[in-house]
Amino acid sequence: MSAERHRFGDLLSAIARLTPAQHSLLTAVSRHNVPVTVTQLAKESGLHSSSVRETIEALYNSGLVTREQLPISGRGRPALGYLTLAPANAAFAGQLLEQSVSAMLAWLRANASNPTEAAYDIGARWGEQAVSDRESAAFLDGPKASGRSDSPVASHADCIRRFLTNMGFAATSHPTSPSCLILNACPYTDPAFPDPLALELRRGAVERIVQAACGADVDVEFAADPDNPVVAKVTLCEGKGRQAAGSGRLTVRFYGGAAEAVQTDSMTFPRSSAPATLRALIDELAAEFPDFARVADISSFLVDERESGADTPLRDGAVVEVLPPFAGG
Repeated sequence: MSAERHRFGDLLSAIARLTPAQHSLLTAVSRHNVPVTVTQLAKESGLHSSSVRETIEALYNSGLVTREQLPISGRGRPALGYLTLAPANAAFAGQLLEQSVSAMLAWLRANASNPTEAAYDIGARWGEQAVSDRESAAFLDGPKASGRSDSPVASHADCIRRFLTNMGFAATSHPTSPSCLILNACPYTDPAFPDPLALELRRGAVERIVQAACGADVDVEFAADPDNPVVAKVTLCEGKGRQAAGSGRLTVRFYGGAAEAVQTDSMTFPRSSAPATLRALIDELAAEFPDFARVADISSFLVDERESGADTPLRDGAVVEVLPPFAGG
């Protein structure tokens, strides 16, 4: 059997296609540390040997079990022994994903100069990888719901929702706005104790996927539920002249009251319209969001992780963080 046959994703896909009888037998084989024969499996399951043989052959042809010839014992032909090549428990893949991401985020915290930005970038690359698959790309470009407008946001909303749900984000349509989606899950973290870096990784993936579906002219705004940050409202906006965070010239991240004032936790300005200085950025945001002017007067500003004054120039690729006073801080 070729190495291609043993790709983990292919094995999981094969498991998803199993009948109940096939899955039951795969589970039975997985309980054995050494090769198990058809006769043993028939005795354990109470099934006829011919039924077990037919089912185990289907598992073998699917690449889920391997077989080997056992030493001859007594008369007759040597028996075949079977071992699993894939986990029988469907939850294993989810556990593996959560463990892998947890280890990666722990590494970022220990080694990355800006763990939050690094997590976002990894998420964006994850999203890029997800949409690069031919089947995924076709899925994003699939049939549009009838009654939708011709705008890139509305016409693709349902495809994006289904794609994000397949990514494990449990996306649902907003009850009143066709350009909004609600993310109800994050498979990268424990929902009872959500890791902020895992949520940032999800944001990077979602924004990149939306860009792939709608094009660079669509902005993505995230608004996490303050009571449950795993739940997030994703608003798709057309023609505002800003791109999804992480893809343009200047990235601005907002915290606390600043995020409330601008109704998002981040935004990115493209190269052509990015303010040249921190003061110009503050003035532009205050003009668009009146509440931001009040918050800005009492906030600290970091440019590339350094506390900065109003005259600080904003270089290409700069990251600005707006930090209002925090209660109890």
